[in-house]
Amino acid sequence: MRLHHLGTKIVLSELRSDFWILRGRQAINKVLHKCLPFKLSKLECGNQIESPLPSESVTPSLPFSTTGIDFAGSLYVRNKSPSDTTCIALFTCATTRTLHIERVSDLSTDKFLLAF
Repeated sequence: MRLHHLGTKIVLSELRSDFWILRGRQAINKVLHKCLPFKLSKLECGNQIESPLPSESVTPSLPFSTTGIDFAGSLYVRNKSPSDTTCIALFTCATTRTLHIERVSDLSTDKFLLAF
C-alpha cells in the first residue's frame, strides 16, 4: 500500500476500509517513525540569517566613490624574456562591483600612487 507518507490518520483510514487492526494508531505510528522518507517529509527547512548590506552598497552614489584596493604580486608574464614578472593592483567599486585592474612593476608605495 503506497500512501506517500500522508500521516497516521490517512493511513489508518485506508487500512480500516479493509482491515481492523488492534491498536492500529500505535502500530502505524511505530512504522511511520521508523520510515526515513516520512521523517524527511516532515522536516522544516532552515532559515538562513543574512547579514545586513553595507551602507555603501545600498545608498546611491557615484562609481568608485567607495573603493577597495588589493595588490597581487609576482605574476609571470609571457614576453620576450622568459623570467618577466609583474604585479597588479585591483580597484573594486563597492557600489557597482566594478573591477579595474592596473599593471604595476612592483609592490612599492610609489608604484601604487602612480597606479592610483
